[in-house]
Amino acid sequence: MTTPPTTCKALVKDYCENCTFAGVHFIADDTKHWFESIWPPDHLLDLEDALKDITYFRGISYSLTEVCAIEKPDPGCILSNYSYYASLIRSTCPEFIVNCSYNDVPFDCCEYFQPIETDVGTCFIINSIQTQKPKPFPMVSNMRNKRSSIKFELLLPSTMYTLGNDEVPSITTLQSSTMKIQLGHKYSRQVAVRDIENDPLIVETTTEQRACRFHEENEDGLYPHYSYSACTVLCRKRAQMDICKCNDHFMLGTPESDRCNISGLACIHANANYLTTLKPHWATRPGLSCDCLPSCDETEITIIKDVDTSHRSKKDKKKASVEMVLAYLPTERYKRNVVRSRLDLVVSVGGTTGLFVGASIISFVELIWYFTIRFCINIWLERRARRTTAVLPQDTEIVRIADNRENDNEQRPYTSSGVPQSQVEYDKFYSQSSNK
Repeated sequence: MTTPPTTCKALVKDYCENCTFAGVHFIADDTKHWFESIWPPDHLLDLEDALKDITYFRGISYSLTEVCAIEKPDPGCILSNYSYYASLIRSTCPEFIVNCSYNDVPFDCCEYFQPIETDVGTCFIINSIQTQKPKPFPMVSNMRNKRSSIKFELLLPSTMYTLGNDEVPSITTLQSSTMKIQLGHKYSRQVAVRDIENDPLIVETTTEQRACRFHEENEDGLYPHYSYSACTVLCRKRAQMDICKCNDHFMLGTPESDRCNISGLACIHANANYLTTLKPHWATRPGLSCDCLPSCDETEITIIKDVDTSHRSKKDKKKASVEMVLAYLPTERYKRNVVRSRLDLVVSVGGTTGLFVGASIISFVELIWYFTIRFCINIWLERRARRTTAVLPQDTEIVRIADNRENDNEQRPYTSSGVPQSQVEYDKFYSQSSNK
């Protein structure tokens, strides 16, 4: 008598074995890999390589285009909806990242290795600011705690990227920043870190002047913050749309209507040399020229040494051990300074004008004052005087008092105390003074 299923896994397996849907029973067949249910047992073997091209697409799909992008493709060919089939094959975090620790202190791997969508598929990244809900793990190195070592184990062959906290894995990531992980091996990578410190006046300059962008300067970005790699992904997305009128199934922010079918992926494959290679604008070789500036807050990571050793025990052959070590505490730091600020410009102009024309800042204030405020005040006073004249009574008589002197230019005698008050008195006073 068969024991009835009492767990969810057993119940799902029992349903798949006995349900009437065609092909579902292959999922519960322990003698076959679970993705073989996509095709019947006698399927074309090249279809498995085509599925591999879809799952780990990096701009090139030889098997898929040779088998399915033809006039009469195999009936089992996958012609669209590639993101769905890729998600069926790709593993989740608990399925291949285990036994994480920092300085030999264990921590939950999948709590801090968070998923992030990239143009090479879903990756799992730690201490990145580009995830939807960043949760950094505190990794502190200083003079008291000089050691900094993170360890983890992988249960599947993988590719490891060593990047700054604002960079993202992409097709165009340098090979020096990646490491191929194979099962049965133990890997150790030693790195050195240099960061950049920005002068507070840097924010007052333009992107052209400082030749970099801050994280918040992320217009139309695919990720929450700006970085050089995030900008190149956006550049590749636009180039795919311009050339092939669609985007591949791993490209971020692409609606389902714009995702490529078999003809679109064949177009991207045909233009792979152009779409998967970056070049400067002055180069003549094939490649994509993107107008992407570096990040103002980027971190430079230098690979000091890589060590690859094989596991000896059979038990360890089914996993790979990885250790990332900070070789030494940072001893260098780049600093971006402003050579000439706005205040320096004012001081330089003031010093030059003072030297050559004897002017100071007050001279410029006077120039502005005379031709703006004082000019307006003069106009206002003139209009006020006109209004005052206009309101005088019409019958007002203006009396002019004229003296009877023969010469109007003659100076009148003083009227102060002890001085003659008229011409007669003045002549009499003069004659008396002469006789004395």
